[in-house]
Amino acid sequence: MQSSGRVSFVCRGDDNPASGHKLDECPDYDHGTRRTLALVTQTATYEVAVVDLDGQSIVDIDQTTPGYSFLRVGAQPGAIVSTPGGAATFVGVSGLQKNGIFALPTTCVLAPKEGEPARDLTSWAACHLSSAPGDISVLVDPVLDGAAPRTTCPGVTLRPTTPRVDDACPADLTQEGGPAGRRKLLVALPDEHKLVLLDAQHLLDQQPGTFGECEPEATFALDADAPTMPLSPILPPDLTPEAGTDTSACVTPSYPVLDASALPTPGGLAVAGERVYVADRTKPLVHVLDVSDPCTGTELPPLLPYSYSSPNRVVTTSRVAVSPLSPSGQQFVYAIDQDDQPTASVMVFDLAKIKANDPNTRTPKVFDGAPRQPYMPADRLRFSAPVRDISFVMRDFPKPNDTGAGQFGVSCDPDPDASGPGTEYRPNADFTDGARPVNLRGLFGFAMLTNGQIAVIDVEDFDGPCRRPVTTNTSTEFEDLHGCKNDPTATPYTLNGKPTVTGESSCRIVEPHRPRAASLSISSSTNGLHAPTLRAFPQFSNPNPAEVITVEQQPKMLATDFDTPDPEDPGTLPAEVNVSTQPYVHCTPAQLEARLPPCDGSAQPLFIDPKQPGVPNSLTLPLIEPRSYAQDEAPSLVFEGRLFGDRTSGFLQLEPGATEAILRDPDANFCGAGVEDGDTIRARGEAMGIPSADLGAWSAAHADYVQITSDFPASDDPYWFVGRGSECAGLVDPNRPTVFGRDACIKNFGGIDNLAALRTERDLTVLRAHAGQLDVTPRTCSGDGCAARLAQVSCCFPAGSAYTVRASNQWLLTGTAGLHDLAVGPGADRRCEHTASCDLRKQYFEQRAFEVCDSSLPPETHKDENGNDVTDFTCAVKDPKVGCVGEDFPVLPGGAASACLFENLTSRFVVYRGLKASTRGMAFSWQTTGGFTPQSMSLLQQSSSVSPQSLGYLSEQGWLAVVDASTVGLALFDLNSLGVVLPSPYF
Repeated sequence: MQSSGRVSFVCRGDDNPASGHKLDECPDYDHGTRRTLALVTQTATYEVAVVDLDGQSIVDIDQTTPGYSFLRVGAQPGAIVSTPGGAATFVGVSGLQKNGIFALPTTCVLAPKEGEPARDLTSWAACHLSSAPGDISVLVDPVLDGAAPRTTCPGVTLRPTTPRVDDACPADLTQEGGPAGRRKLLVALPDEHKLVLLDAQHLLDQQPGTFGECEPEATFALDADAPTMPLSPILPPDLTPEAGTDTSACVTPSYPVLDASALPTPGGLAVAGERVYVADRTKPLVHVLDVSDPCTGTELPPLLPYSYSSPNRVVTTSRVAVSPLSPSGQQFVYAIDQDDQPTASVMVFDLAKIKANDPNTRTPKVFDGAPRQPYMPADRLRFSAPVRDISFVMRDFPKPNDTGAGQFGVSCDPDPDASGPGTEYRPNADFTDGARPVNLRGLFGFAMLTNGQIAVIDVEDFDGPCRRPVTTNTSTEFEDLHGCKNDPTATPYTLNGKPTVTGESSCRIVEPHRPRAASLSISSSTNGLHAPTLRAFPQFSNPNPAEVITVEQQPKMLATDFDTPDPEDPGTLPAEVNVSTQPYVHCTPAQLEARLPPCDGSAQPLFIDPKQPGVPNSLTLPLIEPRSYAQDEAPSLVFEGRLFGDRTSGFLQLEPGATEAILRDPDANFCGAGVEDGDTIRARGEAMGIPSADLGAWSAAHADYVQITSDFPASDDPYWFVGRGSECAGLVDPNRPTVFGRDACIKNFGGIDNLAALRTERDLTVLRAHAGQLDVTPRTCSGDGCAARLAQVSCCFPAGSAYTVRASNQWLLTGTAGLHDLAVGPGADRRCEHTASCDLRKQYFEQRAFEVCDSSLPPETHKDENGNDVTDFTCAVKDPKVGCVGEDFPVLPGGAASACLFENLTSRFVVYRGLKASTRGMAFSWQTTGGFTPQSMSLLQQSSSVSPQSLGYLSEQGWLAVVDASTVGLALFDLNSLGVVLPSPYF
């Protein structure tokens, strides 16, 4: 096959005479007289290829010529559809003076038998359209009770057809199986901005080989009215501010009035019962037609595509799909947002939630759990490549009861006290049966990506209730550490000591309208590492190998317990983490001695008290949302870590005698990098309970700082001999002559031989952070000396200096996504501001950790140049370098110093200061694995060159068909195994 485009399926009987059948009547296993055929358009050769799916072969229509020949149509084929009873297939074609529709009776889609005429253009009935057809759908004009079927729409007279010369290819749609009623074709005409309705039988009755004008029985202009008022997205609880929260400074999420002035350009069509959903490539609407009477189809209020993150963007759609009505009464429309960036995405419309008088209910669904899924938009399904086509599949294989019958759509029941059919779907001990990822039992979406991947989307998984942890949480409002809530019982899901559920890491492993997991979220020696897992405990490193630091002098990074689900129920839940295949749990001494669960030997003890000798560094990995985790990461927690790598375009500007300067770098995007100045860091101090009298000094000590990392101009650079460079002065020393030029700069700021130990004189505190500039002042100066120091910096680093920005007196989490909530503020000065209080999607974004100091530790002192003792650091609240102070360890939620407990999407720990103050570059490093891996199928297993075009589904066989325009042609995937159908995987 060459340049395959779209596919349709028919069931053909080989009895005499041959006839079409409903798809559910194929294959005929008892007698072998019926077979399933796939009709695949060939856009390069203007043909329709026929594939015998039961015989696993491509049909050669003309066996008298070399090579394969197919069914010839009059121009480039586009959309292709078959009637419900399989009697005929209709192909839209386009070309200069050749726009139209060809009708292929199923009786003649195979090679002619002896004595039958050859299959060529004169074999088919066809009609000419006024412009190129787009998508096509088959509608049924229903038969009213007691009335005869209508042959045409009321008031429409079609030209009489000429009797056929012969009956070589008969096709009588009035006699085919399927729903009763006249078959109509709904045809999109994108260039004319409308849809037309044609009578399918009248087209079939045209004299084969002729190309008369098509005769529309009705026309739909797609002129639905859009709302004239701004709309408000319907937000889930985790994106809705709590009652009493001050949101006066926040912009309320809203959608502007749609600009629907563009002419409609119909794209894909999707039919569900009495409704047709029409994508629009130029107008921001998904049109909805009521076709209960196809002849007088009425346009209903449209669905309203919007973008929650970019509400002012005009959202248009290319293709749509509508799901079957699920057993629970749910139904959804998926629409491809064709111009979304960086890749075309999928919007979800919840048809069950639409209210007639509320247009807000016709906007895309905003998903629950968005704050914990940073890699997925709040109202979109976005993948690694653009979405080309979408489809739904609802399937089940009911367990038979004593009578041999089974009920469709029964959900798995994990309740240990339950009985009945739902208990039959529980997972078995080795996960070879029952609830598991490969078991697609329920309603699922499929998104075909341009890179050849077909992503599987959970919509309503019948086995979902059994895909979860064993532990339960009865709170109806608050999730526990596994993302569980609203469980009917506090009793764990076990029966006779064995789990009735999969025992996965989270209750969110199955979520509606989110990519399906490829594996069980479990880490064990038998299952592998598929839940968020540490490969080993964190390791401490010191950037200065010459400085010997004992274990007692080192800081410690330790896990801490979790909050209870209900804030009104005080207490904690023990910290737990998987390290490789071994689970670790925090156990109290009493639990260890009594060997009480979970400290009965089923898990290793996790120690979290920093005062206990020999405690290894540790942390916990929050398991609420597995999709928060990348598959493999190597995070580091670095004291005064870098927010980004060296940049070489920093230009320092200052006025003579000034104590402040401006570092300009317009392309740096300092807010996007997460740079915090004294004002933004101040909010952290307030949350940590720093006394207001000390807050100014604390903020100054913790504001980020610029570190100049470049060398000086070369010693023979003219800069040092003429003008400003020759005037750079060294530090004034009464015992030594003053030096100038490059020698002075080396004396003042040192060289770059050891980048890990650059002099602190190179540091500039960030006073105010803007989008493209930083207002700075020297970090290690005071009083009048600041102006002199700043002048020296400006003189020694004249232009285009390399620099980075570091956190100050705090730990920075690096090596992950680096999520933070800093963004450019609305003011004209473009200051960096925190946004999490207004944008709740960022409420778990965090990358900065503050140490906890033991207040019983003595102050750190050293001798100055005059031999006097100077205090460098004290574990006291008033020391501006300190984060939190306490002595009741370990730090637990709600306890003293708990303000310094660090938790973001993927890490939870406390950093305790050692006997020596932490220094720049100290780090804790670890590796995580077992992040979320989406389930998918891939054409790349068949070929490295693919160009997928469309999807199709054969429910009787459980096959998903993918049409590829490059080398694969037609690929069939078995949804029972998610692999290609064997022995012939593709055609």
